[in-house]
Amino acid sequence: MAANIDNGVILGALGSTHTDGTGEVIPPSGMVIAAIQFISKNTPTALVAENQDKFFSTAHAANSLGSGSETVDEGSGGIALSNCEFPAGMTIYGRWRSAVFSADSTGGVICYFGY
Repeated sequence: MAANIDNGVILGALGSTHTDGTGEVIPPSGMVIAAIQFISKNTPTALVAENQDKFFSTAHAANSLGSGSETVDEGSGGIALSNCEFPAGMTIYGRWRSAVFSADSTGGVICYFGY
């Protein structure tokens, strides 16, 4: 059975923010950015993971152990996110402490918060 880390809370019920600029998005104290919805195509310039070994980010390659070295906490094959443009309409999920995006006056992104 899978873990329910959202405690049954519907995505968006704990708050969200919209941005189309380059300012850093930081969730409320004790929370993380749990999902990012791209209203228009955008390239994250900084995603800071809550746990850099489990969740992808721009600073560290999560789940990047060598093949055959996987553990119960970390897998293999991952790389750090770099210059990756996400298309309009895509939603990505993870646990990030903060995020920065490319400037975009045609839609931007919505960041959803969670525990």
